[in-house]
Order: sequence, then C-alpha cells, then structure tokens
Amino acid sequence: MDESIRDRLLRNLEEMGSDVKSPESWYELGNRLYDEGDMERAEVAFSTALDIDPGFVEAWRDLGAVLFVQNRLDEAEQALKGALEHSEEESEVWYNLGCVYNAMEHLKDAEIAFRKASQLNPKDPDTWCNLGVVLSNLDKSEEAERALRRAIEIRPDHFVGWLNLISYYEGEGRSKEANEAHKQALEHVSRFDDILEDLSDFVDEVEEE
Repeated sequence: MDESIRDRLLRNLEEMGSDVKSPESWYELGNRLYDEGDMERAEVAFSTALDIDPGFVEAWRDLGAVLFVQNRLDEAEQALKGALEHSEEESEVWYNLGCVYNAMEHLKDAEIAFRKASQLNPKDPDTWCNLGVVLSNLDKSEEAERALRRAIEIRPDHFVGWLNLISYYEGEGRSKEANEAHKQALEHVSRFDDILEDLSDFVDEVEEE
C-alpha cells in the first residue's frame, strides 16, 4: 500500500471532521473515490477500512470491485473470498466473484458463483443474464435459455438481456427464435437497434486505438 496516499487521505478525513479510526469513514471515502473513478486512492481507502476492521464484508466486496476494474483478477478473487470468510449470504459478493471467474475463463467456478447469487437474490436480472451466458459457454443450452429468459422476465427493458438472448439463439442456429426475440426487444427497448449500433461503433473505435 502507498503510505503517502494513505497519509493524504487521512488528512482529508481530518479536515472533514471524520473519525479516522472508524472503518466506516474510510469505507465511505472509498466509495466516493470509486464513484469519481480514482481507483488507486479508493483501493487505499478500502484497505485501510479493512486494517481497522478485518470483518468488514462490504469493504472486502468493494475492494474486490476496485481490483476487478483494474484487471487485477487474482487479487480481486482473494478480496472477494475475504468477504466470504465473514459472510456467505451477500449476493453481490457472489455476483462479483462470478464476474471475476468469467473474466478468468474459469467457467465452472463462475457458474457456481452466479447460481449462488441467484439463490440469494432471485430478482436480479444481471445475475440471471450472466448466468445464462456462462451456461451457454458451458454448452448447457436449455438452462442457458431459461436463465436469459428469466432476466428479461424480471426486467423487460434489459438491453443486455435481450442482446444475449438473441446472440444465444443465433449461436444455436435458431434464426426464427432470434428474429422473434429481436421483435420483442424492440417492443420493450424502442432504441434497441440504435444502442446496438452505437455499441458496435464504440467497440470498433477501441479496437482501432
């Protein structure tokens, strides 16, 4: 950890009148820095919160998110496992762990994590969407379709849910179902094609850089 960053953050907290011995003060600071896109300082803030209170599940979870954004996947995995050591009942921890495993291409582990997240929070469409993609990549086609369908049942305007469902049907060679899903997507997300085009243009620009 960069002690010079921690010292500056400590002075900032003191100037704001915050209790620098409170893990909550450091955690709130970490969240603010994360929202501002300052991952380096957010990491220090969350780590300091954990130095004060090693059982602070939310700080472990959000430290994992900071590390994930920086593509430090092994460290993100360890941070999220740190959260699980203190509580296995936080759906967001399992969801984030699933995202980490998916990025690491540990698909079976990702499936386990997303399934656990869906059990703890069955109304989260993002969890079902990600689970569906992982199941599709594991060639568990029927389960994948059910998971993707579940995502858009929960949130009919879920752009990514529709996109993944359409992609799933196309990958399975089920063009009729893909076309029907596309029509349904347009009913719920009127700008579906425009968003898809903007997304495609953005990806092309990134790849050209």
